[in-house]
Amino acid sequence: MSPLVYLAAFIGSAIVSTLLVWGSIVLAHRTGLVDAPDGARKQQERPIPKIGGIAVAATFTVVFFVAVSLSGDFSELGLLAGVLLPALAVAALGFIDDVRTLNPWIRLVAQVLLALVVWATGTQVNFTSIMAVDIAITVLWIVGLTNAMNLLDNSDGLAASTTLVAALGTGAIAAIYGQYFVAGLAFALSGIALGFLWHNWAPARVYLGDAGAYFLGFLLAIVTLRLRPVGINLPWSAFIPLLLVLVPVLDTTFVVVRRLWERRHPFTPGRDHLSHVLIARGLSVRASVAVLQAVLLISVGAAVAIALAAA
Repeated sequence: MSPLVYLAAFIGSAIVSTLLVWGSIVLAHRTGLVDAPDGARKQQERPIPKIGGIAVAATFTVVFFVAVSLSGDFSELGLLAGVLLPALAVAALGFIDDVRTLNPWIRLVAQVLLALVVWATGTQVNFTSIMAVDIAITVLWIVGLTNAMNLLDNSDGLAASTTLVAALGTGAIAAIYGQYFVAGLAFALSGIALGFLWHNWAPARVYLGDAGAYFLGFLLAIVTLRLRPVGINLPWSAFIPLLLVLVPVLDTTFVVVRRLWERRHPFTPGRDHLSHVLIARGLSVRASVAVLQAVLLISVGAAVAIALAAA
């Protein structure tokens, strides 16, 4: 497939995302769906709209249907059941949690069920050839990355820039191996992240909210699981998706281990993420995000290098 198609998916998604996120900002201010500063975790100077994630989900939906219509390959609508609908469902779950806090166990059970839907519709790993184990790995990856992205969404621009870099790397690897639809999804996802980042870079004018963070993490989990780097055996093939999302994995691991060590609940809110540690050492919000993205660029570059070496 021509690189121009991927470029069009990236640029088109970025433009639509920029416009729809701007619309969500206007709507949020009119309806009061904003995050107000509380002097603790929420240290912004003014109320910030928190429904940017709904605009992100809407953008992906628009781009998906436009792409299918332009391609004329309506067989891809079958991916509605395995990609788009579960992702929209997890975004809806996050939006409900944004509006009225859900019980964590309800969120977890719902995410596991949606991950099982994704597995049943073809997004699977086959590391062990033992179905129960492979299902568990698939569900753990999807649910884990969904929540890791939500935890990572703790500084202006961090979750969006992470999605941008990780999705670009995923798209490049998918293109190398001729997985054109996966590449298209990944480049569209990166464009959507860029459009949101235009409004979310520090100082942010809009937040993802749980809806957007869940949506981006869920989709990132799907596209990385769908990579099929032919010719790369375990464990190297398993390293590729891990390298693509190294920053959210490192951040979640750091926070959970630290909180358990301090005998705190691992999923309580707090300002103890990697970005917060960097800020506490004197970096600005923008600089802390830049440092973490530099780490991710190195790991994503390593993933692409492994893929190229085996292609």
